[in-house]
Amino acid sequence: MHVLTTLCRTLFGSITVVMLLPGPLVCAAGEPNDVFERKIRPVLVEQCSGCHGAEKQNGGLRVDSLAALLKGGDTGPAIVPGRSAQSLLVQAVQRTEDLAMPPEGPLQSEQVAALRRWVDDGASWPANVGTLKSVSDQSAKQHWAFQPVRKPPVPKTSGDGADEWGQTPIDAFVLQALRSNSLRPSVRADRRTLLRRASYAVTGLAPSPEAVADFVSDHRPDAWKFAVDRLLASEHYGEHWARYWLDVARYADTKGYVYAREERFWVHGWTYRDWVIQALNSDLPYNRFLQLQLAADQVGDRQPGDLAAMGFLTLGRRFLGLPHDIIDDRIDVVCRGTMGLTVSCARCHDHKYDPIPTTDYYALYGVFDSCGERLEPLDVDLAASSKTIDAAFVDGLAERQKKLTDSRTKQCDAASSQIRARVGEYLMAQTELHKYPQAGFDQVIVDADLHPRIVSRWQVWLYNAARRRDPVFRAWHAYKPLTEESFAQTAVAVTRELADLPADQINPLVASAFGNSPKSFLDVVEVYRQLLTEVESQWMAVLKSAAARQQPVSNPSATR
Repeated sequence: MHVLTTLCRTLFGSITVVMLLPGPLVCAAGEPNDVFERKIRPVLVEQCSGCHGAEKQNGGLRVDSLAALLKGGDTGPAIVPGRSAQSLLVQAVQRTEDLAMPPEGPLQSEQVAALRRWVDDGASWPANVGTLKSVSDQSAKQHWAFQPVRKPPVPKTSGDGADEWGQTPIDAFVLQALRSNSLRPSVRADRRTLLRRASYAVTGLAPSPEAVADFVSDHRPDAWKFAVDRLLASEHYGEHWARYWLDVARYADTKGYVYAREERFWVHGWTYRDWVIQALNSDLPYNRFLQLQLAADQVGDRQPGDLAAMGFLTLGRRFLGLPHDIIDDRIDVVCRGTMGLTVSCARCHDHKYDPIPTTDYYALYGVFDSCGERLEPLDVDLAASSKTIDAAFVDGLAERQKKLTDSRTKQCDAASSQIRARVGEYLMAQTELHKYPQAGFDQVIVDADLHPRIVSRWQVWLYNAARRRDPVFRAWHAYKPLTEESFAQTAVAVTRELADLPADQINPLVASAFGNSPKSFLDVVEVYRQLLTEVESQWMAVLKSAAARQQPVSNPSATR
């Protein structure tokens, strides 16, 4: 809101503001207008300019400038600053009488309220905005960042001897910049200095005295070429230059701040670091370098160990487990790392000056949201390589792996037992899913808490059970649609229909349990709790008896 509006409202009230400021407000140059930028511009550009912009004007109306809105179209001005009730734009988005815009469907209530307040407050329009431009505007296509690289300039002969200085096309750009600043190239370095510079640039290390002596005494015309080739063949080349890519990939050995019992360290992160080093040292083509980091799991001809390349995506921040922010981080590293292009702003709105719409951002979001993440053993045969590994290490590793497996099995059995013991509570949670949002911390604070992830898994399982008409939960899905007000009356007919179903469509134990019609859906939950608890007790007794006789036993079918 304009500072003058705020001041007048404070001193005199909103009526005085209308009297003092009857016309549209134009923000002073450089003054931010958060309301316009965050709430008004996105609506006008994304929802209105397609039919009322520079290229198309339905009803003679344009909405991409303040002047166009004040002028309006065939039916008159689109807005009357200070009077939203008399503004056709507000009436249209409120879908009153014959006006209903956008035609595809109504705006969100928050967007309508923002437009109404904006008009009532004087329809402020930042002075530096002018005409709104959508991402499809031609000016976006002409953005400097998307233009092809210019041809190297041809330096003009100056007589200063620098014309022969350049040896590559890039040098022409350098020479042009030097001359524009009245500078000349430095004198050619001696052979010792030249090799020292090259060695630091390529490997990050100083050359050995022997290497310097060899290069100084090598007077062959291609001595420099061979010196550079030796540096590039050094394993230190990959180690030195991998650091720059690892910075782009936001590589780290830790996840930052985590919560609950999540492991804070990337104990396997070094595998990605070593893969990048090896890729550089083996001259892996750049297109292959990117392909493996984005989708090594989908590449059929990947080599052993190439799955480590996907650390480019997975070794990012965790944001306390919030999936939306994790995906945003991955979109950001892909676009900035591979294209030098930031797209994260499009999470909330179309970019103002470059052609990055919100639809593109969420298209990428959908790709990452449909992907899973898991720890994957690399294609390395430890047994085959054990000849070069200390035997004590191999034995110690096997012992620790067994302890880890036994510990996990014990914890999983305990957690499964606890979850089964609370089956009634998890079923009850299906009637109040609003308490368990999808994007949560999935953290259990006290033992009495239900685990949100188990609630979600029950929800998915019940959904799939309905699709396949699972006999065990046939009654659940038959009673579930009934309304609370008329449940007792309508449930009677449902109970009769269930009783008439053949055994292959409803589990006999379930059919027997619902011999009497339930009075509410809470009764349905209780019946299933008792039934599943009883089956669990019987199954535990079978396991205990089999263990005592040292006989194997198979889990009976879940539907019988």
